[in-house]
Amino acid sequence: MTRWLHRALISIALVLMAAVVFAQVQQPPPPAPPQTATPAAPETPPQVLPDDARLADIVKIVKSGISESLIAEQIKQSGNSYKLTMNDLLYLKQNGVQDSVISALLASKEVPKAAVPAETVFNELLLVRGWGPLRKERPGRLVLKGDNLSWIDGADPKENFEFNVSGLEKIWYTCQAQTAGDVCFQINFQVVKGPRYSFMDTSHTTGSNAIVKSIMETLRANFPRAPFGASDH
Repeated sequence: MTRWLHRALISIALVLMAAVVFAQVQQPPPPAPPQTATPAAPETPPQVLPDDARLADIVKIVKSGISESLIAEQIKQSGNSYKLTMNDLLYLKQNGVQDSVISALLASKEVPKAAVPAETVFNELLLVRGWGPLRKERPGRLVLKGDNLSWIDGADPKENFEFNVSGLEKIWYTCQAQTAGDVCFQINFQVVKGPRYSFMDTSHTTGSNAIVKSIMETLRANFPRAPFGASDH
């Protein structure tokens, strides 16, 4: 009886142990801890290209460190007109251009160019050729039309000629020192790899140089980049 009871207790113990092991196997695993979502990095907006290519120069000047007030003033005085588009505005802001500079660009207006006369005639002139005893003076008039200067000889049409301002190497005065100061009585034109032409007022012997001065002033006003040179004596 004792041996049978001992075996029964062992069997019961084994059954209980098996039940505990089975229960542990069937228990679901603990839930995984919730994952924290990593915030997405902000997207960098694409680089905008300006519609007006001149704005690249404005950005360079701004990044050079020149004060915005000076840049704005230069824009006002340049006479250039800027009609900014949305792309232009985005481009300027992306590149750190200050609002004051952008305002100056928006307010810019093109300075109207003075109308060049269709034709300007300079009468009472002398064409001077040669030097000393070989010097000759031919009366006539000089006509400026566009970029072209034409000499109309007062006596012989065969002596007419013309040349272009864009083809000149130098434009200058010949002056004479006087008590009241230099009097520039002659205007000279040197053609690139070509002849030299000189003109004086017909009444230069009385000290008049009004026509010569009028020619120079007209050329300086209409062709500011022409090759003006220093006067000689």
